Amino acid sequence: MEQSIVLPELGSQDCQLLKYVFANTLSQGFPLLESLYLKNCPQLLQVFSSTEERDVIGDHILLNVPFLKNLEVSNCPQISCFIVQAQLIEELVLSNVGNSRQLCNTDVPVLNEGCIVVGNHEEVFQVQGGYSFSSIKKLELRNLFEARVIWNDFAQVVTLENLTTLTLSDCKKLRYIFSPMMARSLSHLVDLFIEGCEEIERLILAKDQVSSSSSNGDTSLQPMSFPNLTRIVVTNCKNLNSLFPFRFALVLPKLEGLIVKRNYKLEQVFELEEKVEVVAKEEMKFDKLKWLSLEELPGLIHFCPKGYHSVFPEMMQLKVRDCPKLTTGFFIDSQEFVHCKTKVPQLVEQDAVEESTTIRNAIFNENIYWSRL
Repeated sequence: MEQSIVLPELGSQDCQLLKYVFANTLSQGFPLLESLYLKNCPQLLQVFSSTEERDVIGDHILLNVPFLKNLEVSNCPQISCFIVQAQLIEELVLSNVGNSRQLCNTDVPVLNEGCIVVGNHEEVFQVQGGYSFSSIKKLELRNLFEARVIWNDFAQVVTLENLTTLTLSDCKKLRYIFSPMMARSLSHLVDLFIEGCEEIERLILAKDQVSSSSSNGDTSLQPMSFPNLTRIVVTNCKNLNSLFPFRFALVLPKLEGLIVKRNYKLEQVFELEEKVEVVAKEEMKFDKLKWLSLEELPGLIHFCPKGYHSVFPEMMQLKVRDCPKLTTGFFIDSQEFVHCKTKVPQLVEQDAVEESTTIRNAIFNENIYWSRL
């Protein structure tokens, strides 16, 4: 029988005065626990009431729940850090847990298998072994002000082939999200929502940012594919320079919505990592993209690299606002397909003629609100 713990119970008042969830005598009482939800408990200090009869690793409480699939700890600002061993975890939500005074400079011991650090800690997942947390489907992290990395997979390969939804909000010190190797395992990712992660400069690390001591091998030889990614929302990441490597744009067959707002240092949506000869007739096709929003991006120079021509045959709504440096123009063809093309300086004469004909109705450096309806 499935075991679940929900605090507060559905329909009850929030647990305003609760300080502990279990008496110490119950610490071993839930070996089959599958779900644990701790929400809106402002005075909650810890899971167990004392350190007796309970697994303790160093100064940390260890909750070994091998069958746990769902874990949510949200709006528990006083809770002390604890460690969860749950290799079968499918849904993890951590929001406003612990404060930086309690958890700053906390060293988590290295265990013989991967674990989750519940608290406002620098690293959320402690990875041991190549298939740690491969069952996770939904990951939501909010207001973890000390978190710098979600998972450090440079020494071990992290495989996330079942992850469908990733939400990151106000993780102010988070430095990156995916390594190139990890990005190649996201075959089931559907939704990617990122907001207020101020230190992130790029979502996927460039090859030259990956440690040379990594055992992941040459990631450049392995294809990157996101066959199910449908919605991307990235807002208020003030140090973000670019969203994705250019090759990412070529493997987004199901992308329906792309919303990019208030990322003030963003210069490129899709960035060429290496110098590539510009081919003026090169075409990028977004067959399923219906909603595109580029708003309040004062540093944005182009949507796609110079010389590339993008087509959006299914576009339903286009918003471009407050992007004064944008060199990408948008226009509608006779079939009501939306196109965009980035200007290429010093085109040869025959290409210049074709360019002027192709984008004669393109709109540059202006606000656009277009809807097919």
